[in-house]
Amino acid sequence: MAHYKKNKVASSVLAVLGTVAATPTMAETETQIKETEVIEVRGIRGALGRAMDTKREAGGVVDSISAEDIGKFPDTNLAESLQRISGVSIDRSGGEGQKITVRGFGPQFNTVLVNGRQQASEDAGRDFSFDTIAAEMVRSLDVHKTSTATLQSGGIGSTVNINTAKPFAIGGFKAAGSVKAIYDGNSEETTPQVSGLISNTFNEETFGVLLAVSYLERETRLNRAQSAGWRENSDFVRGTPRTASGELYSGNVFIPQNFDSLVTTEKRERTNANLVVQYAPADNLVVTADALYSDFDVKSDTTSYGHWFSANNVENVIVDENGTVTDMYQEVGLATDFHAKKADRLTESKSFGLNFDWEVNDNLNMQFDISHSNATRDANNGRGGSLALLGYANRVQWTLDDNILPYYSNFADADGSIYSGQQEADGVVQDPNSPDYVPPQGVSDYLDPANSGAHVMIRGGNEVEDDITQVKWDGVWTADGDSGFAAAKFGVMFSSETKTVNEWNNTNSGIHCTYCNYQDFPDVSAFEQEIFDAGDDFLSDVSGSGRTPTRWLSFDGEALFDYLGSIEGIDFDAVKTSNSFEVEEETSSFYLELDFEGEVAGMFISSTAGFRYESTDVEVSASQANVQSLSILDATEMLAAYGPTTDFSEKSSYDEILPNFSVKLEITDDLLARAAVSKTLTRPTLSSLRPITKLDTVRQGNLQSSSGNAKLIPFISDNLDLSLEWYYDQASYLSAGYFRKHVANFITNVKQERTFVTEGGSLLTDPSTGSDVSAPDADDSVAVFTNTAPENGESATVDGWEFAAQHTFGESGFGVIANATIVDSDAELDNADITQVFAVTGLSDSLNLVAFYEKGSFQGRIAYNWRDTFLQSLSQGGGDGVTYVEDYAQWDASASYDLTDGMTVFVEGINLTEEYTHSRGRFANQLLDIVDSGRRISLGVRGTF
Repeated sequence: MAHYKKNKVASSVLAVLGTVAATPTMAETETQIKETEVIEVRGIRGALGRAMDTKREAGGVVDSISAEDIGKFPDTNLAESLQRISGVSIDRSGGEGQKITVRGFGPQFNTVLVNGRQQASEDAGRDFSFDTIAAEMVRSLDVHKTSTATLQSGGIGSTVNINTAKPFAIGGFKAAGSVKAIYDGNSEETTPQVSGLISNTFNEETFGVLLAVSYLERETRLNRAQSAGWRENSDFVRGTPRTASGELYSGNVFIPQNFDSLVTTEKRERTNANLVVQYAPADNLVVTADALYSDFDVKSDTTSYGHWFSANNVENVIVDENGTVTDMYQEVGLATDFHAKKADRLTESKSFGLNFDWEVNDNLNMQFDISHSNATRDANNGRGGSLALLGYANRVQWTLDDNILPYYSNFADADGSIYSGQQEADGVVQDPNSPDYVPPQGVSDYLDPANSGAHVMIRGGNEVEDDITQVKWDGVWTADGDSGFAAAKFGVMFSSETKTVNEWNNTNSGIHCTYCNYQDFPDVSAFEQEIFDAGDDFLSDVSGSGRTPTRWLSFDGEALFDYLGSIEGIDFDAVKTSNSFEVEEETSSFYLELDFEGEVAGMFISSTAGFRYESTDVEVSASQANVQSLSILDATEMLAAYGPTTDFSEKSSYDEILPNFSVKLEITDDLLARAAVSKTLTRPTLSSLRPITKLDTVRQGNLQSSSGNAKLIPFISDNLDLSLEWYYDQASYLSAGYFRKHVANFITNVKQERTFVTEGGSLLTDPSTGSDVSAPDADDSVAVFTNTAPENGESATVDGWEFAAQHTFGESGFGVIANATIVDSDAELDNADITQVFAVTGLSDSLNLVAFYEKGSFQGRIAYNWRDTFLQSLSQGGGDGVTYVEDYAQWDASASYDLTDGMTVFVEGINLTEEYTHSRGRFANQLLDIVDSGRRISLGVRGTF
């Protein structure tokens, strides 16, 4: 249904370079709400119809999801709803959707707005976490895949606008609420979720108030196996790696850094509230004030058991054809530990806004909008995260075969009498009777607490605060007559963001490793340890399950901190480090966009041309302390000591003009064709701008550091979109679209050797002897780190196809939704080339299938989502390599029954087949992480009045 008159004459459109907010202006949004949402069709078909109308009426490529009723969104999580849209994929945390990737562009490439305003994020970068907002708070989600001048910049992938409810749009009195119980299959815990909304208008609908609240508790258990990373081409001093046939191997070699079995328990608690007050002092003026609040805490505790490997200590190394280590033995310098890890994510966000919507006359609408948003992640003065280790020096045989999980065995005797391996250096077998020979180490019983000694004790975390203030003035002038010119949109915006990231830890002081050699531990029996049983079903669905232990020693990490602190008088508390930084970013912009409409060969045509100009100033402040010495603590750990801290700041600025042009041709009343071209940008990740160097790893044979770069400039993308859409029936359509993005200024992580020098004194010393280990001369000492730093420079093209279908089968009540995305790039990774520093990440094909039934009092829905294997990152947590995520498919379902017109009972099921996520390195057998989050079932009741 076109909004424009069909008798207008076609106009030639000059491409106007301009910009304006990516979402419709506040005036347009409010007008649409008044026109289309006052009369509302409830249920699945009504929601699909509203979403289809949004897609159809948009000037560019827009997909939408609408609530089925007040407080009833199609999925239990916003990200999980978004993944139903073609081209949108999600990243999960704790089995719950958290962040989105659109057309292969990850979270940092997607701008997320709430009611047209940018929201502060508790993430250290620009990513937005959708799990902080309850789905019950949201009215609709709009995903803008093409840009317009009216859209705020930043989204090369997309701009997502989250729309919450308003009292004038609802009209009159409305109340809704739900209560449900959530059962987690892994933890076998049942927790509550409640939500409620009440809205009313008064004084002849000139004053309205809406209040919505939501509260969630969820207790889950994650069963995991992981390696922190794979080292590339390390030195194997105890023997050259060989192939299975016994030949010496000369290619690239990949060795796991560690292997752990883990069980994580999470308690999630989220409180949301939304207050909206609207006042219409005159027929042509609406004043809206609103506040949105979110408190989302994830308290995470992990118990695990694992081994730390070192290339210069392993022997009898066997590799496969790709160079992946498939068999090895280690008896020297091996750390076998039981871990107690705490990693809390404690977040709070608040936003406030004031909007004036003024219909100046029949032709002119103006809006003034001011908003402020604040988000924090609390490290609790360094106590937000901790890692406590108990363990022993051990010897292990580690074997990898065709199964996902490796096999490893602890040698049970302590004297080494059953050791049958051979230590060799380049094929020369060492004599066990030699005075240089180190006998194997082991323990009599790895579940005996008497064998444990204290190891590394780390406390710390990142404290994040983000503040965003925006002021906008938008105008829309609508033309009269049949000139072909329809409307002009114009406006200005000022945005200021300050993000502060403070790092807390105790590693700089050395007290994290007081017992690094598992020695001098007072009576271990005085500290309570118990056997943890992960259960027979621990990773039972993973090929090769049962190969890793399901029982290990566990303990209270906080109690160990207190115990060790009391007997040694040590304060393990973290301190704020010199790796902290602050980024201040100010952007001023103005835009102009012109709409035209007319006829071509009897077909209605509309077009939009515009430009957005933006000027950005960046200042990054930080403090840096230089390394003064490195001390050997044990075979796995060294200590860095730092000198005085120096404060400094760096500034940069850049200007961009972002043009856009789109055209929509109504071939028939039901068949539409679209074309759009635009230029978009995404600013560098805030954490990449930190102009400081951080020591990431200080282990013997593995010195790694990383730096930021305050001079990074934005990614710039030239975009083309083409689509054909057929709206052949109510809530039914077919569409096919092609997109192409050529992106410049991609950021790559460049590795270079970086030498740290201290004048006068030894940089690397052994505290047991006080002797100099590696000082080149008496005056200067050095240590060479592999330093990773970001740089602009690479370009790539990403293109793909999106297909979507939605069909309702008349009055039968049945319907289906299906969409698929096929995406490709000219910058793919060659896994055999470890020197390659750039490839486009996040690219994967995806598929969605949804079947539903809605008739009478019953509703049912089942949904399938599949995402193919994709390159997630060009780095690993603790290794040299890259990270792939294997293909993943999930089934979800829901059903409801209306007891009365206003009361409904429902059941929901998430991850019905209990799928797990699997990440790996360059090759399929390089396990990084297996996560089993289990199945969730919810049962509840919903009421509307």
